[in-house]
Amino acid sequence: MMKHFIFLLTALYFLSFGSAFSQQSTSPPSDKISIEEIIKKARLRRTEYIEAFKDLNAEETQKIEEYDDKGLKRRREIVSDLIVYQSPLDNSSMFEYRNVRLVDGKTVGKRDQKAEQLFTRIAKAKSIKKELERLNRESSRYDLNTSVYGQTLNQGLPLEERLSRSFRFTVTGNEKIDGHEVIVIQYQQISQNPDLNTKLSLPKGKLEGAEPLHRGRLWLDRETLRLRREERELTINHPSLKSPLTFIKFEFDYANSRFEILTPTQITISTYNRGRDTADGSPELLIGAKTTFEYGVFSRFEVTPDFQPSR
Repeated sequence: MMKHFIFLLTALYFLSFGSAFSQQSTSPPSDKISIEEIIKKARLRRTEYIEAFKDLNAEETQKIEEYDDKGLKRRREIVSDLIVYQSPLDNSSMFEYRNVRLVDGKTVGKRDQKAEQLFTRIAKAKSIKKELERLNRESSRYDLNTSVYGQTLNQGLPLEERLSRSFRFTVTGNEKIDGHEVIVIQYQQISQNPDLNTKLSLPKGKLEGAEPLHRGRLWLDRETLRLRREERELTINHPSLKSPLTFIKFEFDYANSRFEILTPTQITISTYNRGRDTADGSPELLIGAKTTFEYGVFSRFEVTPDFQPSR
């Protein structure tokens, strides 16, 4: 049996965006617009999202579920204030910070005092890496064995210019989401890209040397080409497999806001890291953990004299 046989060593995407920003036209696309033009305009919408999102905050409810052979093993619910932290060392580097309020319904004591102490320590950090380590350590303090971060800033990954050349995009149809017409784009990673920086540690045997590749779908608002939904899978590909195995599945849902961007309503990450052989000897992956983030109404962050995490 192949249990717990896959470990994601690195799946972080540190993408930099300059501070220069101008609002682009969002006129409805023509039915005859090329896929290349759709992706180009959707990329601009993505950049606008990241630039606008850095000033926003919201209440976030994180639900963590971990599974074993008997089913659901344990779960946890964490309610936090989600804030985007911009590094003073590099304004284009942004990270999520969670100021945790409740853990399984119990209030976290002295959280504002802890936050103040955290940012005092971060101010002394000599590198962005150290800043990130300290933020993640505090933000994930109450997580179980599963810890996920950075996904609110990770919208439409294949649209990023340095990555899109490694993907094939195909228009597959039109649908509606919450009454809004959307264009459905299917994508498949067709070549490796050092900027994706995904490494898998696999045991010797059937899947040794397997290749990690991404695939998924984008639901783009027909009028604005802003992202309303995305499904993304990190898959394991090997000649011995009849079809790729899904290792991680990401699901992103967005909705209208009082800002010019669509903001997240829910993000779900499912990790299939429990492996076994089927009756015919083929490997399969079973769910090991599922993390769901749900978001309240977003507001614009206002700096106070004694607490300044975003600048």
